[in-house]
Amino acid sequence: MAYRGNPSTDTADATRLLIGDISTSTGSELFSDNEIDYFVASNSNPPLAAEAAIKSIIGTDRAKTVAGAVSKSVGDLSLNYGNIDVHGILTGKAKQLRVQGVRKVKPYAGGISQADKAAAESDTDWVEPHFVIGQHDHPGLADGSTATTNPWLK
Repeated sequence: MAYRGNPSTDTADATRLLIGDISTSTGSELFSDNEIDYFVASNSNPPLAAEAAIKSIIGTDRAKTVAGAVSKSVGDLSLNYGNIDVHGILTGKAKQLRVQGVRKVKPYAGGISQADKAAAESDTDWVEPHFVIGQHDHPGLADGSTATTNPWLK
Protein backbone atom coordinates (compact mmCIF):
# COMPACT_ATOMS: atom_id res chain seq x y z
CA MET A 1 0.00 0.00 0.00
CA ALA A 2 1.35 3.44 -0.83
CA TYR A 3 2.00 6.25 1.63
CA ARG A 4 -1.36 7.58 2.82
CA GLY A 5 -0.21 10.78 4.53
CA ASN A 6 -1.25 9.87 8.11
CA PRO A 7 2.04 9.61 10.04
CA SER A 8 0.49 10.83 13.29
CA THR A 9 -2.07 8.01 13.40
CA ASP A 10 -0.55 5.24 11.27
CA THR A 11 2.79 3.75 12.37
CA ALA A 12 3.43 2.35 8.89
CA ASP A 13 3.04 5.85 7.42
CA ALA A 14 5.30 7.29 10.13
CA THR A 15 7.96 4.70 9.32
CA ARG A 16 7.65 5.36 5.58
CA LEU A 17 7.96 9.11 6.20
CA LEU A 18 11.13 8.70 8.26
CA ILE A 19 12.70 6.50 5.60
CA GLY A 20 11.65 8.79 2.77
CA ASP A 21 9.46 6.13 1.16
CA ILE A 22 6.55 8.49 0.49
CA SER A 23 5.50 7.38 -2.97
CA THR A 24 1.74 7.74 -3.34
CA SER A 25 1.41 5.24 -6.18
CA THR A 26 1.24 1.55 -5.37
CA GLY A 27 4.12 -0.44 -6.83
CA SER A 28 6.73 2.30 -6.70
CA GLU A 29 7.46 2.11 -2.96
CA LEU A 30 10.90 1.14 -1.69
CA PHE A 31 9.42 -1.29 0.84
CA SER A 32 6.37 -3.51 0.49
CA ASP A 33 3.61 -3.40 3.09
CA ASN A 34 4.74 -6.73 4.51
CA GLU A 35 8.28 -5.40 4.98
CA ILE A 36 7.05 -2.22 6.69
CA ASP A 37 4.69 -4.26 8.89
CA TYR A 38 7.61 -6.50 9.88
CA PHE A 39 9.81 -3.54 10.87
CA VAL A 40 6.95 -1.94 12.83
CA ALA A 41 6.09 -5.22 14.63
CA SER A 42 9.76 -5.90 15.46
CA ASN A 43 10.48 -2.47 16.96
CA SER A 44 8.89 -0.40 19.67
CA ASN A 45 8.35 2.84 17.73
CA PRO A 46 8.53 4.24 14.17
CA PRO A 47 12.06 5.74 14.42
CA LEU A 48 13.50 2.38 15.48
CA ALA A 49 11.48 0.61 12.77
CA ALA A 50 12.83 3.07 10.19
CA GLU A 51 16.37 2.50 11.46
CA ALA A 52 15.95 -1.25 11.06
CA ALA A 53 14.59 -0.76 7.54
CA ILE A 54 17.54 1.44 6.55
CA LYS A 55 20.05 -1.02 7.99
CA SER A 56 18.40 -3.84 6.04
CA ILE A 57 19.03 -2.20 2.67
CA ILE A 58 22.63 -1.05 3.14
CA GLY A 59 24.55 -2.58 0.27
CA THR A 60 21.50 -3.12 -1.97
CA ASP A 61 20.26 -1.27 -5.03
CA ARG A 62 17.54 0.40 -2.96
CA ALA A 63 20.17 2.06 -0.74
CA LYS A 64 21.00 4.78 -3.28
CA THR A 65 17.37 5.84 -3.45
CA VAL A 66 17.05 6.18 0.34
CA ALA A 67 20.38 8.04 0.54
CA GLY A 68 19.16 10.45 -2.12
CA ALA A 69 21.94 9.37 -4.46
CA VAL A 70 20.33 8.71 -7.80
CA SER A 71 21.63 9.41 -11.28
CA LYS A 72 19.82 12.09 -13.24
CA SER A 73 19.89 12.92 -16.92
CA VAL A 74 18.30 15.90 -18.65
CA GLY A 75 19.13 16.19 -22.32
CA ASP A 76 22.90 16.11 -22.74
CA LEU A 77 23.53 16.83 -19.03
CA SER A 78 24.06 13.77 -16.86
CA LEU A 79 24.80 13.64 -13.14
CA ASN A 80 26.03 10.38 -11.69
CA TYR A 81 26.22 9.89 -7.93
CA GLY A 82 27.76 6.43 -8.22
CA ASN A 83 30.86 7.35 -6.19
CA ILE A 84 28.99 8.87 -3.24
CA ASP A 85 29.45 7.19 0.16
CA VAL A 86 25.98 5.65 0.39
CA HIS A 87 27.01 3.40 3.29
CA GLY A 88 28.19 6.42 5.31
CA ILE A 89 25.04 8.41 4.58
CA LEU A 90 22.74 5.55 5.55
CA THR A 91 24.73 4.68 8.65
CA GLY A 92 24.50 8.31 9.79
CA LYS A 93 20.77 8.40 9.07
CA ALA A 94 20.25 5.14 10.96
CA LYS A 95 22.16 6.52 13.95
CA GLN A 96 20.00 9.67 13.99
CA LEU A 97 16.85 7.55 13.92
CA ARG A 98 18.18 5.34 16.76
CA VAL A 99 18.78 8.40 18.94
CA GLN A 100 15.34 9.76 18.08
CA GLY A 101 13.69 6.43 18.89
CA VAL A 102 15.54 5.90 22.16
CA ARG A 103 14.66 9.38 23.41
CA LYS A 104 11.01 8.32 23.48
CA VAL A 105 11.74 5.51 25.93
CA LYS A 106 10.88 6.49 29.49
CA PRO A 107 12.58 4.48 32.23
CA TYR A 108 10.45 3.49 35.21
CA ALA A 109 12.05 3.02 38.61
CA GLY A 110 8.86 2.11 40.46
CA GLY A 111 8.18 2.14 44.17
CA ILE A 112 8.94 5.82 44.54
CA SER A 113 5.97 6.43 46.83
CA GLN A 114 3.73 4.24 49.00
CA ALA A 115 0.87 4.74 46.52
CA ASP A 116 3.15 3.68 43.65
CA LYS A 117 4.18 0.55 45.57
CA ALA A 118 0.56 -0.31 46.39
CA ALA A 119 -0.46 0.18 42.74
CA ALA A 120 2.36 -2.10 41.56
CA GLU A 121 1.53 -4.81 44.11
CA SER A 122 -2.19 -4.74 43.27
CA ASP A 123 -1.41 -5.30 39.58
CA THR A 124 -2.38 -8.86 38.69
CA ASP A 125 0.59 -9.12 36.31
CA TRP A 126 3.09 -8.04 39.00
CA VAL A 127 5.96 -10.42 39.71
CA GLU A 128 7.22 -10.60 43.29
CA PRO A 129 10.85 -9.52 43.65
CA HIS A 130 13.46 -12.23 43.99
CA PHE A 131 15.15 -10.43 46.86
CA VAL A 132 13.66 -9.13 50.11
CA ILE A 133 15.06 -7.14 52.98
CA GLY A 134 16.56 -9.45 55.60
CA GLN A 135 16.80 -12.45 53.31
CA HIS A 136 20.46 -13.06 54.22
CA ASP A 137 20.22 -12.26 57.92
CA HIS A 138 21.44 -14.95 60.31
CA PRO A 139 18.52 -16.62 62.08
CA GLY A 140 18.87 -16.69 65.81
CA LEU A 141 20.92 -13.50 66.05
CA ALA A 142 19.04 -10.54 67.43
CA ASP A 143 19.19 -7.21 65.66
CA GLY A 144 22.18 -5.25 66.86
CA SER A 145 23.69 -8.32 68.48
CA THR A 146 27.46 -8.46 68.83
CA ALA A 147 27.50 -12.24 68.99
CA THR A 148 30.21 -13.78 66.83
CA THR A 149 29.00 -17.35 66.85
CA ASN A 150 27.57 -18.76 63.67
CA PRO A 151 24.29 -20.61 64.33
CA TRP A 152 24.80 -22.70 61.18
CA LEU A 153 27.95 -24.36 62.55
CA LYS A 154 26.36 -26.01 65.62
